[in-house]
Amino acid sequence: MDLCTRLGLTGNRVLLVEPDYYTRFPPLGLLKLASYHKRRGDSVILVRGCRRVLVEGGEPKRVYVTSLFTWAWRPVWAAVRYYKRLYPGAEVWLGGIYASLLPSHAEASEEAAASPPPTPSASPLTMPGRRRSPS
Repeated sequence: MDLCTRLGLTGNRVLLVEPDYYTRFPPLGLLKLASYHKRRGDSVILVRGCRRVLVEGGEPKRVYVTSLFTWAWRPVWAAVRYYKRLYPGAEVWLGGIYASLLPSHAEASEEAAASPPPTPSASPLTMPGRRRSPS
């Protein structure tokens, strides 16, 4: 029996990622998501930057990556690429100011994360409020 089951957290595993850029501000969007998922009974882990995280009981079902300043897009792309490769079966969601103001540029991070070509089990990058066009 894994830790989540013993603690009564029978929901999903969720990873919240703040890319490794300089900021004095806490990741409020991620903290709100943490509160939401904890109330649902999900197991939540918050990390900063690209680091291998031990997620007890398997890989997370969903990875949220936040973005802040539009000029700090490189660490955002690096985080999306890193976590899509580390957890190919997880949904990767990108949100925040950069993703909202420059959605076309942010969507290109999916293409950057996809090279080399992803495995068939890899999930697409999802941005709230944006529908993917059928391929």
